[in-house]
Amino acid sequence: MRKIITGICLLFVFALVGETQAQNFRSYQTTTEEISYNTRVIDDGRTIVQVVVSTIVVDLTPNPVTAESTVSTNTKTQTLFLTSAAATDLKAAIAAAGSGDSVISQTVDSEIEDSDKIKDTNGNNLTSITYVEIVNGVPTFTPVTGGLVETNDVVTTERLEFTTIVKEVKAIVSQD
Repeated sequence: MRKIITGICLLFVFALVGETQAQNFRSYQTTTEEISYNTRVIDDGRTIVQVVVSTIVVDLTPNPVTAESTVSTNTKTQTLFLTSAAATDLKAAIAAAGSGDSVISQTVDSEIEDSDKIKDTNGNNLTSITYVEIVNGVPTFTPVTGGLVETNDVVTTERLEFTTIVKEVKAIVSQD
């Protein structure tokens, strides 16, 4: 009798654990990185390179029980103001690093030193610049702030459920 009661209790525990584990749904993650190099002439006449590294991480978690999907998008944008030589060295290091999910940001973190960044007259790293563009012969001064910007967007969508009713009229056929 004791074995039967123990067996029933174990069966109940396995069923409870199995139900708890069934609520853990698989999540899918993709990472995309992009880098851009923009040569700028700043307002004091120096030529610098504005480097923008964008990292986008998308997490998708579908829930088949509730028919909802959750998409979380984390976007990180890092803007650096570098010397021309540092930008050239960075391009070469990224090309040599190969491919992967976060090769660009890891290479930027490991290669860029304080001496590669543009400094102001006091020797501090520039955190914002104003660059000059000539538009239709008119100089335009555009401000840009450097540093790191992170955003997180979460969107939950629900799959639409519908019922299709097909009505076919059939004649009654009797063999009698």
